[in-house]
Amino acid sequence: MNLFIFLALSAFVGGVSLLGAYLQVAGRSKSPGSVHSISGPFAFGKILFFLAWATPVVLFFGVWGVTTVNIPYQDDIDAILESTSAIAEGTGSLREFWSALSKQDDERRIVVVRLVACVMYWATGSIDFRFLAFTGICSYLVFLRLIFTWFRYQRGLSLALFVPVPYVLFSNFNYEALYWSIIPLQQIAVYVWGFASIWLVSQNTRRSLALGAGLGILALYSDVSGIFVGPVAALILVARREWLAATFWILLFGFITTFYFWGLTVPDFRPTTAQNLSSWREMLLMAVAMPGMIADVMVDKSDSTRLALSAVAGVASLSLVGVSAFLLCKKLMRTPLAITPSQWWLAGCMLFLLVTFFALAFGRAAFGAQTILLSRYKHIFTFWATFNYLLLLQQPTVRQALSRRMTILQISAVIYFGGSYFLTWADMMYFRKTIQIDAYGWTKNREFPSAPIYITVKKAVDSIFESALKNRIYKFPDLPFEDLRQAEIRGSSDIAVRTADFIQVGTEVPALQCSPDDGIYLIIHSGDEIHMLPMRLRRNSFLCFLRTGRYYAGYCESMGMLMQYLSKNKKYKLTLGVISGSNRYLLTTGKEVSTS
Repeated sequence: MNLFIFLALSAFVGGVSLLGAYLQVAGRSKSPGSVHSISGPFAFGKILFFLAWATPVVLFFGVWGVTTVNIPYQDDIDAILESTSAIAEGTGSLREFWSALSKQDDERRIVVVRLVACVMYWATGSIDFRFLAFTGICSYLVFLRLIFTWFRYQRGLSLALFVPVPYVLFSNFNYEALYWSIIPLQQIAVYVWGFASIWLVSQNTRRSLALGAGLGILALYSDVSGIFVGPVAALILVARREWLAATFWILLFGFITTFYFWGLTVPDFRPTTAQNLSSWREMLLMAVAMPGMIADVMVDKSDSTRLALSAVAGVASLSLVGVSAFLLCKKLMRTPLAITPSQWWLAGCMLFLLVTFFALAFGRAAFGAQTILLSRYKHIFTFWATFNYLLLLQQPTVRQALSRRMTILQISAVIYFGGSYFLTWADMMYFRKTIQIDAYGWTKNREFPSAPIYITVKKAVDSIFESALKNRIYKFPDLPFEDLRQAEIRGSSDIAVRTADFIQVGTEVPALQCSPDDGIYLIIHSGDEIHMLPMRLRRNSFLCFLRTGRYYAGYCESMGMLMQYLSKNKKYKLTLGVISGSNRYLLTTGKEVSTS
């Protein structure tokens, strides 16, 4: 999908949503008693409300469907492809099958994503990594349904205030999590199953408690973060003085958690507790900044600027949560029965995320606070921001103020949604090309340019791919730049070459469109040996984009590739390949690199 087409669709979406919000607020002012009705004629009002919240969802899945690729990336290889290959070759017994599913991956067990991959293999005979990611991304719809149900349970709350939620939830700041096949079913779905589990526990029935326990176990075996569902739900049951249910929950999750951690070890590449504690300043910054990461929208600024802005927003968020928690505790001490299931759910979900924030800060402090700026973590902070919004809506004065200014609120949500794609499109396309170039590198030269660690695990990774290809579990798709070297030469380009441990090239960007396959590639070739690297394109400012019509800025640099990948005592020519819509051509550089 071309970025220009997407922006035009976003403008249409914004118009529909604003009209829906206006009609809803107008209808509410005329008939304040019908807070859940949709204003206007029945058919028109219902359809407009549906379009207002559903269109960003459709756009989200449409963009993802057009741009996603069926290629495993880094952890996908050993975490998914290896286990499925082992099961395809025959496990012999149920115990061996479980061992293949529950084999340690980093510091966790990812049974759910491996089980889905196996079911896909049994059903179709192969693995499609796009379907794996799609299955996990669909958990967003479960979360959206939970939020909508929460709105329906609130008295005096207009459904118009629900409309901004999808625009924030289905934004694109976490694009890495969406295109890295393992992450949606692991690091996105674990939170949704956790939220759903806490919701069911909050409903206070035997059936909901049993279903909640099932979803809690599903969360635990999706990712290690799921272990926090157990203590949070147990705390809710104890606070409500449901002693029998609390005992059942504690015994069940105590056993499941013990079984989960049995034989699990912390990998050597993770920092030790002492190393993390010695980085206590980074830990504190992370703990304060994470609750405010929804404000991290200026992704092209320095890490320190982004962290500072997030920390300011984090202080505000933690203040809101702290005051709300104090009021909830006072209410619990005086009239515990007055706390509704919806309030228990909101409190439980926020506690679940807070514990996750603490665990992430404690376990990653030695890596530096900039770790939390990674795109693949952004959905966690989107969940947190959504719950902060619900927390604000519980205050009658805030609710009334937002209802009166619904148009401004919706405009902000639309800008956030559309802006997330504009701000991340260049980085998202580069990440997409990185995944594709890894596939090209392995099929042509048995290498992964984006992962220097591959050199140390080459034997194991090659064996996994060979086994998958041999058993037809997976097949590499065709790549858009495979035949680029045979394109015609249409001129030359000046480049700056840097060689040390890595080879990297910089150059001016020719005119390009914004379709997913459009871009510039560095071609390093000597005879039949060919290496190809994507160039990282930068975006113009929005004003410059409007003035010139060019999304990409004037200078780009190639991905750095280890010189160690090149053969010794050989000269390599450097050529640039350009794809811009239907145009495919080469630019000579007159530059060479030599190895010794």
